[in-house]
Amino acid sequence: MTETSNEGRGLVQMVIEPSSATARWFVGLGVWGLLLAVLNLMGMAHPGYRISWAGVLSMGRLNAAFEAHATAPAFVASDLVFIALCGGMVALGFRTIANEDGSVAGFFRSLVDNSTWRALGSAEGGMSHTVGAWCLLVGLLFYVIRGVMHTNWFDPGVYAVSAVLVGFGFALRALALTESDA
Repeated sequence: MTETSNEGRGLVQMVIEPSSATARWFVGLGVWGLLLAVLNLMGMAHPGYRISWAGVLSMGRLNAAFEAHATAPAFVASDLVFIALCGGMVALGFRTIANEDGSVAGFFRSLVDNSTWRALGSAEGGMSHTVGAWCLLVGLLFYVIRGVMHTNWFDPGVYAVSAVLVGFGFALRALALTESDA
């Protein structure tokens, strides 16, 4: 994985030409946003409401963030803008990933075959790596299972639990990788 320096680069250039790590975040967040957008269009992102992305992202200043399924239109302009933004993030991320040594195929292979998932069954990389891997897995599973069971993909309570677990997972994984480099 190659990492470009951000020194001397402007914000626009860092977004248009993301580093390797930023490109991976762009892909992850963009795919997640696209999933939420599709679920919202299908009426499955929240059990009682349709989400207005303009309302959510402006914190209610542009319009209401939620409207009841019965009265909300099935498609609004902010859906298209949100899908375009998320799709753009995915495209920018994959453009950078495609220019790397392992390319896009290597990226998908690294999602399945990496040290974090192997740490689920082994403490060879240290206890921080193992606990971090389990936090990542439990956080992701909690979010997906809760979303499927309750059609509740967009809920602050669900995010509060899953974000803490995923955040601790990434932090412990970073700690373990830093300790192994030392």
